[in-house]
Amino acid sequence: MIIKYIDNVTFKRMLLGAAVNLENNKAIVDSLNVFPVPDGDTGTNMNLTVQSAVKEINNLSESTITQIADAAANGSLMGARGNSGVILSQLFRGMAKGLKGVNKIDSKAIAESFKSASDTAYKAVMRPVEGTILTVARETAEKAMVTYIDFEDISLFLESLIEQAKDTLRRTPEMLKVLKQADVVDAGGKGLIFLLEGALAALKGVEIKQEKNEIKVIETENEVLGFSSEDEIIFTYCTEFFIKNPSRSPEEFLSKIYDKGDSIVCVGDEKLIKVHIHTNNPGQILAIAVKYGELAKIKIDNMKEQFRERLKNSKQNQEKKKYGFVSIGMGDGIKKVFTDLNVDEFLSGGQTMNPSTEDILAVANSINADNIIILPNNSNIILAATQAKEISDKNLHVIPSKSIPQGITALLAFKYEMSVEENIKAMTDAVSEVKTGQVTYAVRDTVFDDMEIKKDEIIAISEGKIVSHGDNPEEQTLKLIENMVDEDSFLITLFYGDKVDKKTAEALKEQIEEIAEECDVEIIYGGQPLYYYIISVE
Repeated sequence: MIIKYIDNVTFKRMLLGAAVNLENNKAIVDSLNVFPVPDGDTGTNMNLTVQSAVKEINNLSESTITQIADAAANGSLMGARGNSGVILSQLFRGMAKGLKGVNKIDSKAIAESFKSASDTAYKAVMRPVEGTILTVARETAEKAMVTYIDFEDISLFLESLIEQAKDTLRRTPEMLKVLKQADVVDAGGKGLIFLLEGALAALKGVEIKQEKNEIKVIETENEVLGFSSEDEIIFTYCTEFFIKNPSRSPEEFLSKIYDKGDSIVCVGDEKLIKVHIHTNNPGQILAIAVKYGELAKIKIDNMKEQFRERLKNSKQNQEKKKYGFVSIGMGDGIKKVFTDLNVDEFLSGGQTMNPSTEDILAVANSINADNIIILPNNSNIILAATQAKEISDKNLHVIPSKSIPQGITALLAFKYEMSVEENIKAMTDAVSEVKTGQVTYAVRDTVFDDMEIKKDEIIAISEGKIVSHGDNPEEQTLKLIENMVDEDSFLITLFYGDKVDKKTAEALKEQIEEIAEECDVEIIYGGQPLYYYIISVE
């Protein structure tokens, strides 16, 4: 049967099908990280961005094509995480522009919305790089604009566009040297293809079943950030627990509690079920649960009480000050460093856990200051922070810090007596004065700059390049520092992670002092995951 038009019901089904297909395949997208490090998160970021769009779509009371497209644009804008998520949100925004006022979608409308999506995404990126999701979107849109007149059947038209997208994706390593070196295609472009394939399957009436995935539940203290008043908290008690060796499936248990609260998560297998629910009667939930198996790790938090406590301590209730600071990072020790440097809000996030535009906006809005300075401390968070700045009513300023050491150096350059403009310039200039190194492990076999790297080997990275690899984190750290230090270097700071003990770090410090005699050496417990060491050289 020929499909000539897409109505609002089909359009919504296509977007939801696209979302499910991406979620089922996000691990594949994550694996296409340029570096073989344990923080590939493009698929995760794109998926979380799309899930925010889905939530907004599902909240619609009326669903015209324009309203559905606008909801997808607004939801993805606020939920955008990482560079890939921000670019994807701009593609949704452009699509919505292209479909404004459209009552039924034909091939021409698809072509025009694809073109609008590509144009909008390119404009949103200061320095567009070819060989990325941008190129895949652009060449697909160009093909659409040239060929839409040849297609009466929309499903055949979309099939041809997906083939174009795949062809462009295959060529991305020829456009971007780092992709060719890593022997991968662009991760964002791959994610876009999964979205298009999911939408096409839904158009054809093929149901894509969502695969079971472990769902991460945020801490309750962060959940209350989503409320602006206590009255908004309808279900008071955040209740979490595990059911060990359950007698029934997670789906059956869910059927018993689905109408007794909200924010329900019920996932697991025949050995363990994890449950999270906001409810007004946690005792009732536990009474039902105990019939299914032994309960463990029961945790009940009063969210109204937490909200009142947060309100009492809120920066909003303090006297307004000239400057406020938001810093982003991971690790208890790193949080302490930034807190000691008078950062108002430390937002937990970084590799594998990029905060969304909405997350950054929420913590910035909690600070009562005339000017709020945001330190992303990660190249993959800068775009989301910039997007938060653009939609905020407050005076937000984003320092382009790409690492923890850069963020710390930027804060040390801040002087309260200087003007906003002078401080932003001084902090931005300071970022370029520090070198950053990282020591982690490889998650796959790869070849980089003629180095054959095996899975689980320790790798040392300096300024975005792998400089050495081997079996021992401390040996690779010494090689890395030898590579980073020059005649102008005077200070080396070593942040050791959650898998390194203090005694090992202190022994490494002594070795560093022997190979870098002209430098002062400091070690600080960072507590960061994934990275054995983060090194700063000034």
